[in-house]
Amino acid sequence: MDWKRTAFILISGLLIIGSFWYLYDFASQPKLRDYIGDEVWYVPASRNVLHRLGVELHYINETTNSAGVNIIFINTSMRIKYQYPVEKIALRYNATYEKEYLKFPAVYFEIPVENLEPFLDELSSEIPSDAYYVVPGYWYPDKNNIQNYLNLEHPFLGKDLIMLGMILEDKPINWRLPGLIAFAIIQILIVLTTYRISRSYLASLIALLFSAADPTLQATAVAAMLDIHVALFVALFMALLVFERRRASGFAIGLAAAAKLSGAFGWPVLLVRAFKRENSLPGFLLTIAVFPAIGFILPNVPAMVAVGPQKWFGEFLGSFRWHLSSKGGHPAASPFWQWFINKKAFALHYDPNIFAQTDPFLLLGMVLFIFSMPWLYKRKPGILAPFGVFWSTVGLFALQYLLGGTTQFSFYATVLVPPAAVVMGVALNELLKWEAFRESLWIYLEWLLDVKDRVRSRLGR
Repeated sequence: MDWKRTAFILISGLLIIGSFWYLYDFASQPKLRDYIGDEVWYVPASRNVLHRLGVELHYINETTNSAGVNIIFINTSMRIKYQYPVEKIALRYNATYEKEYLKFPAVYFEIPVENLEPFLDELSSEIPSDAYYVVPGYWYPDKNNIQNYLNLEHPFLGKDLIMLGMILEDKPINWRLPGLIAFAIIQILIVLTTYRISRSYLASLIALLFSAADPTLQATAVAAMLDIHVALFVALFMALLVFERRRASGFAIGLAAAAKLSGAFGWPVLLVRAFKRENSLPGFLLTIAVFPAIGFILPNVPAMVAVGPQKWFGEFLGSFRWHLSSKGGHPAASPFWQWFINKKAFALHYDPNIFAQTDPFLLLGMVLFIFSMPWLYKRKPGILAPFGVFWSTVGLFALQYLLGGTTQFSFYATVLVPPAAVVMGVALNELLKWEAFRESLWIYLEWLLDVKDRVRSRLGR
């Protein structure tokens, strides 16, 4: 048994580390040293909140050893009046690069590191302080009003994690690093959850393979998006449910909701579990309400500090109308039922191509397992938790659609992958007769040895 455990740990470790390194290498290639997909919203929002909190970022162009800095004018008239003097000062300090924004009043410079402080000092002495402000770091995408955008239509945990990478250095691979780490942790949680349910190394490896190779997880991991972080905390919620840590799982689903509201779509499973197993009303309320509320509120504190609790709460309430409204005829819109057949993958980047594709085998497998679930439940009762999280999430996406939120996208399905991978690992291990495969391998080996003996005997003649 020891060698089996050792082999399992080695194979799992190699798969997790290998898949992480592959995606890290992919995400850091020169062609991706700019914004990918919805990074154009989440990264600037993170940068703007950090600026409001007084956190100063930095970005160094390694080729020129120059620091990036955004000079943002208060309005267009100030830009017209002062941009040319600002450019003259930048030239005096040997700016190596300039990027003029067209859709908002700002200009980006890269100034040699040793000249940055003198440049900013002269800027403050020559240009009135009420005409501009400075945001050090990477350049912005050229979008209308992006310098003020905070993405408050979504909760803030996903952006908190993006911010952690940006604090190290405000550059693309650092924005993506938290998502890449989340990708690795999701795989670990899937392995632990599957093994807890099945007590099978083989089932755990099947689940791990489905998660490591999942195209939706991979696409959202290499871009600084919210969905990979939602999937992380849903995987944690699911694992804690399976390990019978109900109050901790309540806190985890609060965290999942704090990354994106769809993270809370598995909450009905917690409600049912708590209703069956909590023996007191206070314990029941702690599990289903208090701990989820704490998990949701804590990660939103930075946004509350940045804009004020009242404004944050107003934006949060207003976001429900936004989530339940159609965004028009978006060409990449993909309603939830299309995810099961990978009908329309969301393009995040071209050359290299990054598409948020779904895995039809995995998702349609969850439809098939509906018919075998009673039998599977009798054999492995723990399978009901991830199965319930999956279908509760699908059901609430369907409700969102019916209530008017018809503009859905394929990358929303990222949150479905952790529970689906666990169910797939457990179910395949139970439903398939692995003796058939093992015996077939021995027959192939015997056949090969027999062929080898025949060839030798003929050559000997």
